Amino acid sequence: MHKLHCQTLQTDPTLPHIYGVKRICLLNSLQYFNTANNFSVDIMHDILEGVAQFEVKLVLQYIKENFLNAEQLAGRIHAFDYGYNQQRNRPPRVKLFDGSNDLGLNAIQSWCLLRNMPLLFGDLIQSDDQHWHLLLLLLHIVNIVFSPVLTEGMTIYLKHLIIDHHQLFKQLFPAINLLPKHHFMIHYPRNIKNIGPVLHMWCMRYEAKHNFFKKQLKSFKNVTKTLAKKHQSCMAMYRESFSKERLTLGSGKMVTLSELKEGPEIALKCGSVLSTSVFSAKWIKHHGTEYRRDFIICTEVAFEMPVFCKIKIIAVKDDCVLLCGKLMETVCFDYHYYAFKVRMHPDRVQKVINITELCYFKPFDVQMKYGTTDSSLYVVPYCHFMET
Repeated sequence: MHKLHCQTLQTDPTLPHIYGVKRICLLNSLQYFNTANNFSVDIMHDILEGVAQFEVKLVLQYIKENFLNAEQLAGRIHAFDYGYNQQRNRPPRVKLFDGSNDLGLNAIQSWCLLRNMPLLFGDLIQSDDQHWHLLLLLLHIVNIVFSPVLTEGMTIYLKHLIIDHHQLFKQLFPAINLLPKHHFMIHYPRNIKNIGPVLHMWCMRYEAKHNFFKKQLKSFKNVTKTLAKKHQSCMAMYRESFSKERLTLGSGKMVTLSELKEGPEIALKCGSVLSTSVFSAKWIKHHGTEYRRDFIICTEVAFEMPVFCKIKIIAVKDDCVLLCGKLMETVCFDYHYYAFKVRMHPDRVQKVINITELCYFKPFDVQMKYGTTDSSLYVVPYCHFMET
Protein backbone atom coordinates (compact mmCIF):
# COMPACT_ATOMS: atom_id res chain seq x y z
CA MET A 1 0.00 0.00 0.00
CA HIS A 2 2.84 2.38 0.85
CA LYS A 3 4.47 1.55 -2.49
CA LEU A 4 1.19 2.39 -4.25
CA HIS A 5 1.01 5.76 -2.46
CA CYS A 6 4.57 6.57 -3.57
CA GLN A 7 3.78 5.62 -7.19
CA THR A 8 0.69 7.86 -7.15
CA LEU A 9 2.84 10.80 -6.04
CA GLN A 10 5.30 10.12 -8.87
CA THR A 11 2.57 10.03 -11.52
CA ASP A 12 0.97 13.27 -10.28
CA PRO A 13 3.59 15.71 -8.87
CA THR A 14 0.90 18.35 -8.21
CA LEU A 15 -0.47 16.32 -5.28
CA PRO A 16 0.82 17.65 -1.92
CA HIS A 17 0.55 14.24 -0.21
CA ILE A 18 -1.25 10.87 -0.37
CA TYR A 19 -2.47 9.48 2.98
CA GLY A 20 0.26 11.44 4.75
CA VAL A 21 3.04 10.36 2.35
CA LYS A 22 4.78 13.44 0.91
CA ARG A 23 7.73 11.88 -0.86
CA ILE A 24 9.62 8.61 -1.34
CA CYS A 25 12.02 7.90 1.53
CA LEU A 26 15.67 7.61 0.38
CA LEU A 27 16.19 4.79 2.91
CA ASN A 28 14.01 2.58 0.72
CA SER A 29 16.77 2.56 -1.89
CA LEU A 30 18.86 0.45 0.51
CA GLN A 31 19.11 -3.25 -0.33
CA TYR A 32 18.17 -4.66 3.10
CA PHE A 33 15.84 -2.02 4.53
CA ASN A 34 12.37 -0.69 3.84
CA THR A 35 10.46 1.79 5.98
CA ALA A 36 7.27 -0.29 5.74
CA ASN A 37 9.07 -3.27 7.33
CA ASN A 38 10.90 -1.32 10.03
CA PHE A 39 10.92 -3.05 13.44
CA SER A 40 12.53 -0.21 15.39
CA VAL A 41 10.25 1.76 17.73
CA ASP A 42 10.94 4.32 20.43
CA ILE A 43 9.09 3.80 23.71
CA MET A 44 10.44 7.08 25.07
CA HIS A 45 8.61 9.25 22.53
CA ASP A 46 5.70 6.84 21.94
CA ILE A 47 4.82 6.30 25.60
CA LEU A 48 6.61 8.61 28.02
CA GLU A 49 6.21 11.74 25.90
CA GLY A 50 3.05 10.59 24.14
CA VAL A 51 0.47 8.05 25.32
CA ALA A 52 1.38 8.19 29.04
CA GLN A 53 1.06 11.97 29.35
CA PHE A 54 -2.09 11.99 27.19
CA GLU A 55 -3.88 9.39 29.31
CA VAL A 56 -2.55 10.49 32.71
CA LYS A 57 -3.87 13.96 31.87
CA LEU A 58 -7.34 12.53 31.18
CA VAL A 59 -7.28 10.51 34.43
CA LEU A 60 -6.15 13.57 36.42
CA GLN A 61 -9.00 15.59 34.90
CA TYR A 62 -11.39 12.78 35.91
CA ILE A 63 -10.02 12.86 39.48
CA LYS A 64 -10.35 16.65 39.55
CA GLU A 65 -14.00 16.46 38.44
CA ASN A 66 -14.97 13.75 40.95
CA PHE A 67 -12.65 13.70 43.97
CA LEU A 68 -10.35 16.73 44.38
CA ASN A 69 -10.16 20.35 43.34
CA ALA A 70 -7.25 21.58 41.21
CA GLU A 71 -5.31 22.93 44.19
CA GLN A 72 -5.59 19.70 46.18
CA LEU A 73 -4.56 17.65 43.15
CA ALA A 74 -1.50 19.79 42.51
CA GLY A 75 -0.67 19.68 46.22
CA ARG A 76 -0.61 15.89 46.25
CA ILE A 77 1.73 15.70 43.27
CA HIS A 78 4.04 18.31 44.83
CA ALA A 79 4.08 16.94 48.40
CA PHE A 80 4.34 13.21 47.67
CA ASP A 81 7.54 11.44 48.76
CA TYR A 82 8.89 9.91 45.54
CA GLY A 83 11.95 8.51 47.33
CA TYR A 84 15.65 9.34 47.16
CA ASN A 85 16.17 7.66 43.78
CA GLN A 86 13.45 9.72 42.09
CA GLN A 87 13.79 13.06 43.87
CA ARG A 88 15.54 14.64 40.87
CA ASN A 89 12.86 13.29 38.52
CA ARG A 90 9.82 14.44 40.51
CA PRO A 91 7.25 16.15 38.26
CA PRO A 92 6.85 19.94 38.51
CA ARG A 93 3.44 21.60 38.22
CA VAL A 94 1.49 19.80 35.50
CA LYS A 95 -0.58 21.48 32.78
CA LEU A 96 -4.15 20.16 33.02
CA PHE A 97 -6.31 22.64 31.14
CA ASP A 98 -4.13 24.14 28.41
CA GLY A 99 -5.82 22.22 25.58
CA SER A 100 -2.70 20.19 24.67
CA ASN A 101 -2.22 16.41 24.71
CA ASP A 102 0.66 16.46 27.21
CA LEU A 103 1.38 17.52 30.78
CA GLY A 104 4.43 19.64 29.98
CA LEU A 105 6.84 17.04 31.43
CA ASN A 106 9.97 15.52 30.00
CA ALA A 107 10.26 11.74 29.55
CA ILE A 108 11.81 10.86 32.92
CA GLN A 109 9.38 13.10 34.85
CA SER A 110 6.49 11.48 32.97
CA TRP A 111 7.78 8.00 33.91
CA CYS A 112 8.12 9.03 37.57
CA LEU A 113 4.56 10.39 37.73
CA LEU A 114 3.05 7.42 35.88
CA ARG A 115 4.71 4.86 38.18
CA ASN A 116 3.58 6.70 41.32
CA MET A 117 0.02 7.56 40.22
CA PRO A 118 -1.51 4.54 42.05
CA LEU A 119 0.13 5.46 45.39
CA LEU A 120 -0.77 9.12 44.86
CA PHE A 121 -4.49 8.72 44.18
CA GLY A 122 -5.37 5.06 44.85
CA ASP A 123 -6.92 5.88 48.23
CA LEU A 124 -9.61 7.99 46.51
CA ILE A 125 -10.81 5.57 43.85
CA GLN A 126 -12.72 2.29 44.07
CA SER A 127 -11.08 -0.83 42.63
CA ASP A 128 -13.92 -1.31 40.09
CA ASP A 129 -13.53 2.20 38.62
CA GLN A 130 -13.01 1.83 34.84
CA HIS A 131 -10.93 5.02 34.52
CA TRP A 132 -8.59 3.60 37.15
CA HIS A 133 -8.53 0.26 35.35
CA LEU A 134 -7.43 2.08 32.17
CA LEU A 135 -4.47 3.56 34.04
CA LEU A 136 -3.52 0.17 35.50
CA LEU A 137 -3.69 -1.44 32.06
CA LEU A 138 -1.32 1.22 30.73
CA LEU A 139 1.04 0.60 33.67
CA HIS A 140 0.96 -3.12 32.96
CA ILE A 141 1.86 -2.51 29.31
CA VAL A 142 4.63 -0.06 30.25
CA ASN A 143 6.19 -2.49 32.74
CA ILE A 144 6.35 -5.20 30.07
CA VAL A 145 7.77 -3.07 27.23
CA PHE A 146 10.32 -1.51 29.63
CA SER A 147 11.64 -4.95 30.62
CA PRO A 148 15.19 -5.84 29.51
CA VAL A 149 14.29 -9.55 29.26
CA LEU A 150 11.04 -11.03 27.90
CA THR A 151 9.67 -14.43 26.96
CA GLU A 152 7.60 -15.22 23.88
CA GLY A 153 4.62 -15.85 26.14
CA MET A 154 4.86 -12.32 27.51
CA THR A 155 4.72 -10.86 23.99
CA ILE A 156 1.46 -12.74 23.36
CA TYR A 157 0.11 -11.48 26.69
CA LEU A 158 1.23 -7.96 25.76
CA LYS A 159 -0.73 -8.15 22.50
CA HIS A 160 -3.99 -8.84 24.37
CA LEU A 161 -3.26 -6.16 26.99
CA ILE A 162 -2.86 -3.53 24.26
CA ILE A 163 -6.13 -4.62 22.62
CA ASP A 164 -8.00 -4.43 25.96
CA HIS A 165 -6.44 -1.05 26.73
CA HIS A 166 -7.36 0.54 23.40
CA GLN A 167 -10.91 -0.83 23.50
CA LEU A 168 -11.46 0.46 27.06
CA PHE A 169 -10.09 3.86 26.06
CA LYS A 170 -12.67 4.19 23.27
CA GLN A 171 -15.46 3.08 25.63
CA LEU A 172 -14.51 5.71 28.21
CA PHE A 173 -13.67 8.51 25.74
CA PRO A 174 -15.68 7.87 22.55
CA ALA A 175 -15.33 11.49 21.41
CA ILE A 176 -11.52 11.51 21.70
CA ASN A 177 -9.40 10.05 18.91
CA LEU A 178 -6.56 7.67 19.63
CA LEU A 179 -3.12 9.10 18.87
CA PRO A 180 -0.90 7.68 16.10
CA LYS A 181 1.36 6.60 18.99
CA HIS A 182 -1.47 4.36 20.20
CA HIS A 183 -1.28 2.66 16.81
CA PHE A 184 2.48 2.17 17.11
CA MET A 185 1.87 0.23 20.33
CA ILE A 186 -0.10 -2.40 18.37
CA HIS A 187 3.14 -3.37 16.58
CA TYR A 188 5.22 -3.77 19.77
CA PRO A 189 4.62 -7.55 20.24
CA ARG A 190 5.63 -8.29 16.62
CA ASN A 191 8.71 -6.09 16.92
CA ILE A 192 9.79 -7.75 20.18
CA LYS A 193 9.50 -11.18 18.53
CA ASN A 194 11.70 -10.01 15.65
CA ILE A 195 14.43 -8.01 17.39
CA GLY A 196 14.01 -8.52 21.16
CA PRO A 197 13.02 -6.10 23.96
CA VAL A 198 12.38 -2.62 22.56
CA LEU A 199 13.93 -1.01 25.66
CA HIS A 200 17.35 -1.60 24.09
CA MET A 201 16.66 0.79 21.22
CA TRP A 202 14.86 3.69 22.89
CA CYS A 203 16.03 7.27 22.36
CA MET A 204 16.82 8.11 26.00
CA ARG A 205 20.55 7.51 25.50
CA TYR A 206 20.60 9.62 22.33
CA GLU A 207 18.81 12.44 24.15
CA ALA A 208 21.43 12.22 26.89
CA LYS A 209 24.10 12.56 24.22
CA HIS A 210 22.34 15.64 22.79
CA ASN A 211 22.31 17.15 26.27
CA PHE A 212 26.09 17.56 26.11
CA PHE A 213 25.78 19.83 23.06
CA LYS A 214 22.90 21.81 24.54
CA LYS A 215 24.92 22.69 27.63
CA GLN A 216 28.18 23.49 25.85
CA LEU A 217 27.07 26.22 23.50
CA LYS A 218 28.09 29.57 25.02
CA SER A 219 29.77 31.05 21.96
CA PHE A 220 27.89 31.54 18.71
CA LYS A 221 30.99 32.07 16.57
CA ASN A 222 31.52 29.09 14.24
CA VAL A 223 29.07 26.94 16.16
CA THR A 224 29.76 23.60 14.46
CA LYS A 225 33.56 23.85 14.90
CA THR A 226 33.19 24.86 18.57
CA LEU A 227 30.92 21.92 19.33
CA ALA A 228 33.08 19.47 17.38
CA LYS A 229 36.26 20.47 19.26
CA LYS A 230 34.55 20.30 22.67
CA HIS A 231 33.08 16.91 21.80
CA GLN A 232 36.47 15.56 20.71
CA SER A 233 38.04 16.75 23.98
CA CYS A 234 35.23 15.16 25.98
CA MET A 235 35.58 11.82 24.16
CA ALA A 236 39.35 11.85 24.70
CA MET A 237 38.82 12.40 28.44
CA TYR A 238 36.27 9.57 28.64
CA ARG A 239 38.63 7.23 26.77
CA GLU A 240 41.42 7.91 29.26
CA SER A 241 39.22 7.54 32.34
CA PHE A 242 36.90 4.76 31.17
CA SER A 243 38.27 2.11 33.52
CA LYS A 244 38.01 4.49 36.48
CA GLU A 245 34.40 5.41 35.67
CA ARG A 246 33.22 1.80 36.11
CA LEU A 247 33.31 2.10 39.90
CA THR A 248 33.20 5.31 41.94
CA LEU A 249 33.55 5.09 45.72
CA GLY A 250 31.91 7.48 48.15
CA SER A 251 33.00 8.22 51.70
CA GLY A 252 33.77 5.33 54.04
CA LYS A 253 36.60 3.61 55.89
CA MET A 254 38.84 0.53 55.78
CA VAL A 255 37.77 -2.22 58.17
CA THR A 256 38.59 -5.88 58.70
CA LEU A 257 35.78 -8.38 58.19
CA SER A 258 36.04 -9.42 61.83
CA GLU A 259 34.88 -5.92 62.83
CA LEU A 260 31.64 -6.25 60.88
CA LYS A 261 28.59 -8.07 62.17
CA GLU A 262 28.07 -9.44 58.66
CA GLY A 263 31.79 -10.29 58.34
CA PRO A 264 31.48 -14.12 58.25
CA GLU A 265 28.87 -14.01 55.45
CA ILE A 266 30.98 -11.54 53.45
CA ALA A 267 34.12 -13.63 53.93
CA LEU A 268 32.28 -16.75 52.75
CA LYS A 269 30.95 -14.94 49.67
CA CYS A 270 34.32 -13.56 48.52
CA GLY A 271 36.38 -16.56 49.69
CA SER A 272 38.46 -14.60 52.20
CA VAL A 273 39.40 -14.89 55.86
CA LEU A 274 38.05 -12.65 58.64
CA SER A 275 41.35 -10.78 58.87
CA THR A 276 40.86 -9.46 55.31
CA SER A 277 40.51 -5.69 55.01
CA VAL A 278 37.68 -4.23 52.93
CA PHE A 279 36.44 -0.71 52.24
CA SER A 280 33.06 -0.07 53.87
CA ALA A 281 31.43 2.62 51.72
CA LYS A 282 28.42 4.79 52.47
CA TRP A 283 27.65 4.93 48.76
CA ILE A 284 29.10 3.82 45.43
CA LYS A 285 28.40 4.31 41.74
CA HIS A 286 28.64 1.17 39.61
CA HIS A 287 28.49 1.85 35.86
CA GLY A 288 26.70 5.11 36.64
CA THR A 289 24.06 3.63 38.99
CA GLU A 290 24.22 4.84 42.58
CA TYR A 291 23.79 2.46 45.54
CA ARG A 292 23.44 3.63 49.14
CA ARG A 293 22.69 2.12 52.50
CA ASP A 294 18.94 1.55 53.05
CA PHE A 295 18.31 1.29 49.30
CA ILE A 296 16.22 -1.70 48.21
CA ILE A 297 17.65 -4.14 45.65
CA CYS A 298 16.07 -7.10 43.86
CA THR A 299 18.27 -10.16 44.43
CA GLU A 300 16.22 -12.78 42.57
CA VAL A 301 12.76 -13.81 41.41
CA ALA A 302 11.33 -16.84 43.22
CA PHE A 303 7.89 -18.34 42.50
CA GLU A 304 7.17 -15.38 40.17
CA MET A 305 7.70 -12.88 42.99
CA PRO A 306 10.76 -10.63 43.39
CA VAL A 307 12.92 -11.06 46.49
CA PHE A 308 13.98 -7.67 47.88
CA CYS A 309 16.84 -6.85 50.23
CA LYS A 310 17.57 -3.67 52.22
CA ILE A 311 21.25 -2.68 51.94
CA LYS A 312 23.07 -2.29 55.27
CA ILE A 313 26.73 -2.70 54.29
CA ILE A 314 28.55 -1.96 51.01
CA ALA A 315 31.89 -3.78 51.09
CA VAL A 316 34.48 -3.21 48.36
CA LYS A 317 37.54 -5.42 47.90
CA ASP A 318 39.65 -4.64 44.84
CA ASP A 319 37.05 -4.48 42.01
CA CYS A 320 34.55 -6.74 43.80
CA VAL A 321 31.49 -4.99 45.29
CA LEU A 322 29.39 -6.92 47.81
CA LEU A 323 26.01 -5.68 49.01
CA CYS A 324 24.99 -7.04 52.39
CA GLY A 325 21.62 -6.45 53.98
CA LYS A 326 18.41 -7.78 55.48
CA LEU A 327 15.98 -9.73 53.34
CA MET A 328 12.47 -8.34 52.97
CA GLU A 329 9.33 -10.42 52.64
CA THR A 330 7.19 -9.74 49.59
CA VAL A 331 3.65 -10.06 50.94
CA CYS A 332 1.82 -9.69 47.64
CA PHE A 333 1.47 -7.61 44.51
CA ASP A 334 -1.25 -5.04 45.21
CA TYR A 335 -2.79 -4.47 41.76
CA HIS A 336 -4.88 -1.48 42.88
CA TYR A 337 -1.72 0.39 43.94
CA TYR A 338 0.39 -1.36 41.29
CA ALA A 339 3.26 -2.03 43.70
CA PHE A 340 4.73 -4.87 45.73
CA LYS A 341 3.64 -4.82 49.37
CA VAL A 342 6.67 -5.63 51.51
CA ARG A 343 7.79 -5.92 55.13
CA MET A 344 11.00 -6.82 56.92
CA HIS A 345 11.57 -10.58 57.00
CA PRO A 346 10.41 -11.93 60.39
CA ASP A 347 13.56 -14.06 60.74
CA ARG A 348 15.90 -11.09 59.98
CA VAL A 349 17.72 -13.15 57.36
CA GLN A 350 21.09 -11.78 56.18
CA LYS A 351 21.86 -11.75 52.47
CA VAL A 352 25.18 -11.05 50.72
CA ILE A 353 25.20 -10.61 46.95
CA ASN A 354 27.78 -9.56 44.41
CA ILE A 355 26.62 -6.43 42.60
CA THR A 356 27.02 -8.23 39.25
CA GLU A 357 24.49 -10.89 40.34
CA LEU A 358 21.56 -8.52 40.87
CA CYS A 359 18.31 -9.57 39.20
CA TYR A 360 17.69 -5.94 38.19
CA PHE A 361 20.36 -3.25 38.33
CA LYS A 362 18.21 -0.30 39.47
CA PRO A 363 17.77 0.20 43.23
CA PHE A 364 14.37 1.03 44.72
CA ASP A 365 12.93 3.03 47.59
CA VAL A 366 10.39 1.89 50.15
CA GLN A 367 7.31 4.08 49.74
CA MET A 368 3.91 4.58 51.36
CA LYS A 369 0.46 5.53 50.09
CA TYR A 370 -0.48 9.19 50.18
CA GLY A 371 -2.76 10.60 52.84
CA THR A 372 -3.77 7.48 54.79
CA THR A 373 -3.00 6.11 58.23
CA ASP A 374 -2.08 2.77 56.65
CA SER A 375 1.59 2.12 57.40
CA SER A 376 2.01 -0.55 54.70
CA LEU A 377 5.29 -0.37 52.77
CA TYR A 378 5.48 -0.64 48.98
CA VAL A 379 8.13 -1.08 46.31
CA VAL A 380 7.11 0.41 42.95
CA PRO A 381 8.55 -1.63 40.03
CA TYR A 382 10.29 -0.19 36.97
CA CYS A 383 9.54 -3.22 34.82
CA HIS A 384 8.20 -6.77 34.80
CA PHE A 385 10.52 -9.02 36.82
CA MET A 386 11.47 -12.19 34.93
CA GLU A 387 12.64 -15.38 36.61
CA THR A 388 16.08 -16.32 35.22
